[in-house]
Amino acid sequence: MSEFPAKVICFFNSNKAWGGGEKWHFSTAREFIRRGFKTFLVTNPGSALARKCTEAQLPFLPVRITNLSFLNPYKIYKLYSYFRQQQTDVVIMNLSSDVKAGSIAAKLAGVKKIMYRRGLPHPLRDTLLNRFIYQRVLTHVIVNSEEVGRSFTTNNETWFPAHKLFLLNNGVDINQHTEASHKLYQKQGSEIIIGNAGRLTAQKGQEYLIQMAQVLKARQVNFKLLIAGEGKLKQPLTELIRQQNLENEITLLGHVEDMAGFLNSLDVFVFPSLFEGSANTLIEVLHQGIPSVAFNISSNPEIIEHGKTGFLATPFSAEEMAAYVMQLTTDAAFRQEIVQNGKQLIREKFDIRKNLDRLQALISS
Repeated sequence: MSEFPAKVICFFNSNKAWGGGEKWHFSTAREFIRRGFKTFLVTNPGSALARKCTEAQLPFLPVRITNLSFLNPYKIYKLYSYFRQQQTDVVIMNLSSDVKAGSIAAKLAGVKKIMYRRGLPHPLRDTLLNRFIYQRVLTHVIVNSEEVGRSFTTNNETWFPAHKLFLLNNGVDINQHTEASHKLYQKQGSEIIIGNAGRLTAQKGQEYLIQMAQVLKARQVNFKLLIAGEGKLKQPLTELIRQQNLENEITLLGHVEDMAGFLNSLDVFVFPSLFEGSANTLIEVLHQGIPSVAFNISSNPEIIEHGKTGFLATPFSAEEMAAYVMQLTTDAAFRQEIVQNGKQLIREKFDIRKNLDRLQALISS
């Protein structure tokens, strides 16, 4: 694409934990540095993002941001001064608390483009503060799915400036592939290898995986279910697996560093999340050529077209999930068709470089 004038971009993400939003801000900041932009981050000191920035030698401003930081004149002035000092052209924020403090400071500092990137489909409250920020301060609201866009506008049609919405899908590097023979787990005989990856939290719905495993075991299916991830529900899930006598069928792997090897080990990926903004995991799985089953909820239908790029089970039916797993692992020709359709979708809709080209054009216009 054509060259644009240099811009100074701030990625503002105060979340302490590491997740999809933090990964996006970190990787996008690095990509825009590679493209010749001056880039820095704002994050909480001690956060996972701060540690990543330190390791990668990315410049960042450590500021403790809370939901009430917008009422703290010192913090607003600190942000304002830094934006002015860096001659910041663009600020892209992550949390609602970031928006309240960061957008006001950016507006005072004369930042031209003040953006909020939202990744989860939570309803937007109709408050005087929100009306002021969304109508008078923010210039763009970036959403990573149509579902997230609807979460802004639903019940707010009379005041929310829908023209500020900018759909920017998540994505993967379609040129990056791993050696298929590299596997984290080697299957034993004819067993079906089922996988899942995500934080062990209520949102991710791993309890439905255990219910699905019960169905498969009752049908005498030879399978292994590998669950990658850490979280506060690890102990309750471990106990539930023991109670259902599924220790031989289900393994909680904990944190997995070698995700490529993990994905290469799988015959099918099952994704029982209760809601998602736009599931990076599903996008990565389709790119790797692994057929997937998910619940027909939230933004999942924007990634999985039922019967074409995967299967969408009725929420929250473990029986349907089990049936779709069996179909994907017993019909080789249909499985290959699903895999090819998924890869085509990734090329057309979720190519990260094409999507960041669109963001660059927005920033530079």
